[in-house]
Amino acid sequence: MKVLVIVLLLCIITDVTSCQNSQNNSHDLFGKWQCYHKELEDGTTKSTDLFNGEEFEFSCDRLTFILRSDFTGSESLNGLNFKYKRNDSILTLGNRQYIIEKLTNTELIIREYDTKQISLSTFRQKFKKKE
Repeated sequence: MKVLVIVLLLCIITDVTSCQNSQNNSHDLFGKWQCYHKELEDGTTKSTDLFNGEEFEFSCDRLTFILRSDFTGSESLNGLNFKYKRNDSILTLGNRQYIIEKLTNTELIIREYDTKQISLSTFRQKFKKKE
């Protein structure tokens, strides 16, 4: 009986700690994020234009988004406002979904999440938090 109680208490403590870590990590999302690197899922950073044959590098220049604590956000390229949510490692920004690969209080790495698997290419983007 004592062993059962100890195991039960350990499970409860583990769950509480896990929830606290998850909530703390969600607070790391709030703020202004600036993209500094874009690559395909396999790490490729360049491609060739189909029409003129010129090589170009994938870019996320000028892409910045702001995530607020009320779960609204905005992005810099088109001036769009959106709602966002996080469910485990899935981050939904408006109607787009991403997998959070890394989240700290200064860095965010996300990869496009194609639930229908119809996209020919999946991009990974790296962001730094701006103060």
